Amino acid sequence: MAAPPLPPLLGALLVMIVLGAPSSAARALFANARVAGTVVRLGVLLPERNVRYPWAWPRVQPALSLAREALQPLLSRQGLRSVRLAFAANEEDDEKGDCQSKVTPYSAISRLRSHVPDVLLGVGCPLESFSYYLLLGSLPLLRAGVYQKSSESIKTVYAGPTGPNLSAFLAQLLGHFNWTSRAAFVFSAERDYWPDSNPDLWSLEEELADTPNFTARLYQYQQPDQTVTFIQANGRVVYIFGFLEMLQEVMHMAQAQNMTTGDYVFLYVDIWGESLRAEGHREAAKPWQSKESQDAGGLREAFQTVLVVTPHEPQTPEYRRFQSQLILRAQRDFGLVVNDSLGTLVAGCFHDVLLMYLKAVSETVQEGGHKENTSRILEKMRGQKFQGVTGMVSLNSNYERETDFDLWAMKDVETGEYQVVGHYMGSEKWINWTGPIHWKKGGPPLDNPPCVFDMDEPSCGKIECVQGSEGLDLTGLSALAIPKPFHPLCHLQW
Repeated sequence: MAAPPLPPLLGALLVMIVLGAPSSAARALFANARVAGTVVRLGVLLPERNVRYPWAWPRVQPALSLAREALQPLLSRQGLRSVRLAFAANEEDDEKGDCQSKVTPYSAISRLRSHVPDVLLGVGCPLESFSYYLLLGSLPLLRAGVYQKSSESIKTVYAGPTGPNLSAFLAQLLGHFNWTSRAAFVFSAERDYWPDSNPDLWSLEEELADTPNFTARLYQYQQPDQTVTFIQANGRVVYIFGFLEMLQEVMHMAQAQNMTTGDYVFLYVDIWGESLRAEGHREAAKPWQSKESQDAGGLREAFQTVLVVTPHEPQTPEYRRFQSQLILRAQRDFGLVVNDSLGTLVAGCFHDVLLMYLKAVSETVQEGGHKENTSRILEKMRGQKFQGVTGMVSLNSNYERETDFDLWAMKDVETGEYQVVGHYMGSEKWINWTGPIHWKKGGPPLDNPPCVFDMDEPSCGKIECVQGSEGLDLTGLSALAIPKPFHPLCHLQW
């Protein structure tokens, strides 16, 4: 049911806020810009009906409007004629509007082509980028939602969290805690999951490839019991990529198998912070609760061994103002109640990358070039570094934004509430530790305990795998004759 319209007084107040003085980011970015009557046409290709996506049009459009309105008073004085926008939806043509198909939506592309855009913003659904370029030519592509590796011929700028940036942070965590021997990675293969938060496990594999003697085991989630068996056989440091319900299922089974006493650590990668958001019966910052119940199978104690990784949400006054304006506009223009926080970060990233692009166009034209000089414009974008509404914005050599991430841990077992304990500075490649991690055994678990995975050491002796059952008499067996279902290496041979 659509949300009620805003009261007239509140709507008027919103217009006064938005049309007031340009943001400090816009003023600083365009202080010396001079553009001679240039019209910039923006083509936007995003999902429209499925508003659970952080990059859905009803969430992003207010951010783009705020950016255009903030820039207009500055650029018009320098001769910019206008910034025009054309939108086309690219989701599946059904009730759900899911981002699942890899078939190019030709009708959406045709609508955009008729507007002759200079730049493409999106692409919200992880479709085949090459197909877009067959139809749109070599337009620059500005992305801030789903990360998808593009070919070198596609001129793509990533302004939001990316797989390689996430991988760099996860690799830093491994090094910091001396988890340099092995780790297990469990990921969801459900098609619904990957469009929401593609962690790009393969870039993580590349990031860890240079670590000597490091073993990474990947497993596609199927059933919680099979997943726990895989974990027991392959790692004590476990990264989990998937829905929150999947994590809760794994932790419930791990608790039943006595794996939550401190010998394991589970790092849950939540790229949009959904597990920390209040929803249904779940309270904010309590991922062990479910939407249906605050008890969630008694998982609070088990989640002491779970750390949560999310992008860093800015805490600056400018971001809070931007967020308030975005929420008001989404309700006013689309009847959409936006009550999440990290979900608005994507919209903020679209806002800032549009600022970057228009600044680069301004400088290019000022120097005698034109808006079709794509390579020159992209190089100028890569050379910029400015304070946007989402924090410091800068691009690396691959035109990917240096993204910050947070590490969350349970601060109090009585309340079960999580807090940020580490802030990863993407541009600096280091972690600022802001709080303690309450390890169950006083310190981080070993990633490769002696005589568990590596049995080549002479001191480990020889393991005899025997089948355990209720009636099996183990009297007289050596300590190394461990019942078959309980030893990791025996699981591998089962």
